[in-house]
Amino acid sequence: MRAAHTPSPPLPDLIELLEGAEVLSRIKDLRSIFRTAAEYAMRFLEGSYGLLFAVRFTPPDLTVSLLGCCVSDGTDTYWDDVCDGQSWLPVDPLLANCLHTDFGHAIVQEGDLWRLAFAVGALGQARWVLEIHSPVKPRDAACNALSLFLRCFENQHQQWEYANLDTLTRLLNRKTFDDDFERLIAAAELAEQARKIPVERREAGQTVAQPCWLGVVDIDHFKKINDNFGHLFGDEVLLRIADLMRQTFRSNDKLFRFGGEEFVVMLRNVAEDHVHNIFTRFRLAVERHDFPQVGRVACSVGFARIDPRLSPADLLGRADEALYFSKRNGRNQVNGFDELVMSGKLRITAPASQALIQSDVDEIFL
Repeated sequence: MRAAHTPSPPLPDLIELLEGAEVLSRIKDLRSIFRTAAEYAMRFLEGSYGLLFAVRFTPPDLTVSLLGCCVSDGTDTYWDDVCDGQSWLPVDPLLANCLHTDFGHAIVQEGDLWRLAFAVGALGQARWVLEIHSPVKPRDAACNALSLFLRCFENQHQQWEYANLDTLTRLLNRKTFDDDFERLIAAAELAEQARKIPVERREAGQTVAQPCWLGVVDIDHFKKINDNFGHLFGDEVLLRIADLMRQTFRSNDKLFRFGGEEFVVMLRNVAEDHVHNIFTRFRLAVERHDFPQVGRVACSVGFARIDPRLSPADLLGRADEALYFSKRNGRNQVNGFDELVMSGKLRITAPASQALIQSDVDEIFL
């Protein structure tokens, strides 16, 4: 007697999944890669709810951190960035089961819903888990097709890392800075416009976004570290500094290795009376850390508020001025450009763009 044939997924569903793989191949933004993969997976399995987790395996513990969730109303799917990255939680049995198979998945029925979990990555190397809740139990062929689609997601993420991350520290690289800076300035402009709306005209419960900030971090006496201990231990210092940055700042803050021993931090939605404490917390974390062979290391920090009326070069110049003040006045300290100006320790000079215009005028009329 011949075994019953399991029908394949309907052709239109597979075509949509292939379309999702093609869309993924063109996306350059990391959060958009996450969102697109989750949305296409949800639609393919007729899911009502989905969760995308990052996976961390630190023997003997296996933990996950929620990156985002996806909800479907039956017509469209909606993704929401969680952007936590700090809360690592034990995995439940369903997630553990899928993570103990090679590019595998696990399924369990809970009431009227089916919970499915898909490991993204090879056995022991999975970096993500996608969990989907569906009122319909999917066929094995559909689960296998989705597992292949998630390999496209994994490949695209690897391409994103190759193009955007510093090879040593795994922070964002210098090449990505300009685009992210433009987005930060745009966010600052929107926040500035929102703050100008009179209180009586704001919607009930509406919160006003706080300012955006740019910080520049420089390791003090880094050349001496390389000269005295060698570049191998110098690289170890850079790696440890990068780890301390990831631990200290929020997961949605942008962290860059700008070059050599210099790093840049972009902060969104931070109140003016908090920003100095945020950078000081990082400075103290570096000061208290025991670096292998080197021992104690310090860093200097300068930061500036993002004023959307200024050019990117002028804004970076202000943060640099605050950093140089920290360097010239004892190192291992944090200074903000506005604070230094208000205290009379720095003077605001004409922005570079204005100075250039003035020099053109002078050349014409003198």
